[in-house]
Amino acid sequence: MSQSGAASRPPNSRPLSFTGAVAAALALTGLGAGVGAPAEAQQLPPGFNGQPNDMRIGPSTRYSTPDSRVRFTFDRSGRTALLQFEGESEVHVLHSVGASGGGELYRDDADQIRLRITPNGGVTIYTRLHRNGEAAGAEGAAPRLTPAPIEVAQYQRRMTQLSTIASQRLGRPIIITAPREARGAEAGLIIDAAERAIAGVAQAPPGASVVRITIQRSDQARAQLRDGELAIGVNPAQGYAGRPSSHTISNVLLTENRRLD
Repeated sequence: MSQSGAASRPPNSRPLSFTGAVAAALALTGLGAGVGAPAEAQQLPPGFNGQPNDMRIGPSTRYSTPDSRVRFTFDRSGRTALLQFEGESEVHVLHSVGASGGGELYRDDADQIRLRITPNGGVTIYTRLHRNGEAAGAEGAAPRLTPAPIEVAQYQRRMTQLSTIASQRLGRPIIITAPREARGAEAGLIIDAAERAIAGVAQAPPGASVVRITIQRSDQARAQLRDGELAIGVNPAQGYAGRPSSHTISNVLLTENRRLD
């Protein structure tokens, strides 16, 4: 992924605070076949039974385990590797390290192994269902994992919806404050950052009380809790790597809770 989907934006000195009515559940991004993928690549058999996956299908690829219980997209088209499981909204940012015996291991920000690529191109996925790893076969090319572009009006409506969703999910009033105007991939990333913040707060211990979530443009992804305010920094130029994950946010809240104890 190029990670450079930020649209031009006018300067804004005032943030926008969102509250609002109950919203419908947010749609998950589809994982359809990539446009323009070679016909022979899309017809390749999955890489099960020790057979290597043919990497000609492109850097962003859809995979599944033999029982089809786990399906995911693995995107290595940009500076950082990205992983998204089918049916889940969060895109995981992975870092690569060398594996014993060759190949690569991909870990998430919790330092958990998520995926392994063997020297011959085989892919192994690690999940709660497959803690020891399970072979995954390539199904075909997939769209690159990039934040969905959103127009200003849609962005503002969605932020309002998320304030209500956060308040209902956490059982207390939550105000989300974010840049007043954003559009394109930048708006999509800010929305995603808000979703990750809500998920991170929901995963955190109850002692870490959050009453406000503030999202600001920043030079790097960050999360900080101070006096009940969860401050989130996002860098749209870095794509999904430019916002903190839900795990990072819950970890910040857990650390703060332990400090107060």
